[in-house]
Amino acid sequence: PRSGSSSSFCLCPTTMLRLYKNEVVTNVAVEQAEVRQLELDWYTANYWLLGSSATFLGGFVFSQLCMPVPEGTDPVLEAMYLLCTAGCLGLMLCMIVWTTLCCIWGPGLALRGPKGQLSVHKAVEFLGEGQDVIYYLFILGVIVYFGSTCTLVWVYPSRQSSNVACMCILFAFLVVVMYQFLCLDAMLKLRASGDESVDGKIFGFRHYEHLSDLDSVAFELSRVEANNAGA
Repeated sequence: PRSGSSSSFCLCPTTMLRLYKNEVVTNVAVEQAEVRQLELDWYTANYWLLGSSATFLGGFVFSQLCMPVPEGTDPVLEAMYLLCTAGCLGLMLCMIVWTTLCCIWGPGLALRGPKGQLSVHKAVEFLGEGQDVIYYLFILGVIVYFGSTCTLVWVYPSRQSSNVACMCILFAFLVVVMYQFLCLDAMLKLRASGDESVDGKIFGFRHYEHLSDLDSVAFELSRVEANNAGA
């Protein structure tokens, strides 16, 4: 009886081979997930940086918006000032909300997604596509902030010569900032459609990306068997 009980727990060679093959597939999926984790961390850090910069700039704009406009200001100038200031604040608030949600739910989808490796790919690709939108929104917010500052110079009473000097200085700063932005964008930023950009997705492993949670599958099978036995 003892030998019979022990033989019932012995694994046949076919079962052992299946276990080894499953282990290889699982290790491949884990190693690919580690590669994609590097991309996920990079995107998350970029989102946090853009969100922090938007918070910093939004604080300046909010304090500027709280200052009352002097009476007797030209209505057109006042409308331009309030439009640029409120527009910049709105852009910064949108960036803060979007970057926060992306930093929370992006890694959450990659970690706890129901489709395994496909959920990781979906999270990384979504963050990669949305990063350009947030990036250009920030650049647009900076330009609008310069417009708000230029109109602010004329809203509050001062000598015309001082206003002209301030406008020239602000315009020079805007030219320098945009020039540096274009240079850095051309030298450092990789285009998503270019041949030089590489992502962590290994297309040769796409057949192993449809791995689901084994615990969920086992629970579902046991539930089905229990229902069948009860019927």
